[in-house]
Amino acid sequence: MQIILVLVLALAPITVNAEVIEKIYAVVNGELITYSELKNTEIEMSRVVQQQFQGSGITEEQLAEKIAEMKKGLLNQLIEQKLLLSIAKEKNYEVDAEIEMIIKDIKKQYNMNSDDELKQAIQSQGLNYDEWLKQLKDTSMQHRLIREEIGYKIKIDNAQIMDYYKSNIKEFTKPLELSLDCIYLDKTKYIVPQALTEKMQAIDAELGNGNFEEVAKKYSQLQGAENNFFLGRFKQGELNAKLEEASQKLKQGEHSPWVETDTGWYIIRLQERKEPEVLEYKMVRNEIENLLMAREQEVKLKEYLEQLKKDSLIKIYEEYK
Repeated sequence: MQIILVLVLALAPITVNAEVIEKIYAVVNGELITYSELKNTEIEMSRVVQQQFQGSGITEEQLAEKIAEMKKGLLNQLIEQKLLLSIAKEKNYEVDAEIEMIIKDIKKQYNMNSDDELKQAIQSQGLNYDEWLKQLKDTSMQHRLIREEIGYKIKIDNAQIMDYYKSNIKEFTKPLELSLDCIYLDKTKYIVPQALTEKMQAIDAELGNGNFEEVAKKYSQLQGAENNFFLGRFKQGELNAKLEEASQKLKQGEHSPWVETDTGWYIIRLQERKEPEVLEYKMVRNEIENLLMAREQEVKLKEYLEQLKKDSLIKIYEEYK
């Protein structure tokens, strides 16, 4: 259920350790930012970072660097959130219907049948449910403010969208895709060169007289596949460089000579070739428009926050490290 934390990713803390002696890091228009608030937010954001990169192959050291980078901007982020929230509260936004929809979507996504199940999920993350709802409401109010003050004022015209499409056509081009069969000999099984030579010669002879699939089924040592000769479907750049080079030279149904790689030797047969395909403008127009709007909103939001800071009373006592 850690995905639920994303909804309140950078909000104020929900619990405070009673043993912590409070330390004030900043004051924003009379509102304090304390050690507990920073520390609890850091913990929740660290969980989300870990979740985002889980299973990505990232090392513990690289993960630690990303968390440390996130931590550097934490105090400034809380300052900005407090500024946004103070303006949003002045506008007295009504977001109950929006909160209801968010909760409904969460329950649907995780197959929850009742509010009690959701409460248990929230509490299992060490969060207080009522406080979680409050933070969710605060976040929704901030988002409403950003939409009204910035998002709704951004206009992306057709010329901008078309210009981006033409200038970045590679982004909207499906790469070459190859479906390949193979005959594979595993290097670990051929320590004696003579044995390898004899096996290759036998395969070459039978390929000259027989069906590729029959020969492959008889000799190929490919592991972990539905059969022992279908190598797979590969987009350009996904395949071993030597194998890709050899396969590029083939016509459908043709096979290559032997190709040596670090793990073994291959004969590649081209089963199917799909040429690069440019996606039509109408298929990607909305995607480009959303991208350009997001970029523009990021710029405008930064300007808006800088102006809020100039107009506010902010005192930073110590950087959070």
